[in-house]
Amino acid sequence: MRSLLFSVLAILTLTTPAAAQEVTRMPAHARHAVGLDGGLESAFIARATYSRRLDVGFDPNARLFARYTLPVVAPDLGDWALDGGVQASVLRWHDLRLALLAGPVLRKTDNRLFAALGVGINATLLVGYEGPRWGLSAEAGYEQLLATHVSHSDLYKDTFYADAKDGWYALSGSRARVGVRGGARIGRFEIFARAGFDATGQLNALTPPIYGTLGTACAF
Repeated sequence: MRSLLFSVLAILTLTTPAAAQEVTRMPAHARHAVGLDGGLESAFIARATYSRRLDVGFDPNARLFARYTLPVVAPDLGDWALDGGVQASVLRWHDLRLALLAGPVLRKTDNRLFAALGVGINATLLVGYEGPRWGLSAEAGYEQLLATHVSHSDLYKDTFYADAKDGWYALSGSRARVGVRGGARIGRFEIFARAGFDATGQLNALTPPIYGTLGTACAF
């Protein structure tokens, strides 16, 4: 159990529930967008995002998105997160919208004590204004790791627990967040920021209990 909890906490320190970064409406002529952002999400991270507009009648600004995240204080290709999904407005009245983002997430961490790979799902709800020049929304997100594969090193077994078992562990962790996001668009470029509070899935505060990122995206 101690081995499992240690592994789960390590995976969850990389980044928090997913959200496509664009906060304004994508220009009518654009079909794609690429973005970069960074900041504090448990650790200091950098993230690259790609999104593509979907051709759906009920929401002309719906899009597919994918993101890749790395820690930046001590860059390590053994620690990363890959997530993606669909963003679409469930309700819309003029530029006011209720939007949902949902999709899968894959997390990897590898160190001297263990290697762990977590597979899960995440969802984010957005409520606010999404206009052509600026946007501001409240966000609430939740992520659940459905399964985590843990492989313990000889160092871990020799130092902590000789009978530690490698393999898959179910429902190995969850995380929740609430906050705000806002930004402004100048032509094809958007500048955005996000900030809020982080907690476990049981709503216990994390350390640090806040997150904040700043970034930019380009539509084309």
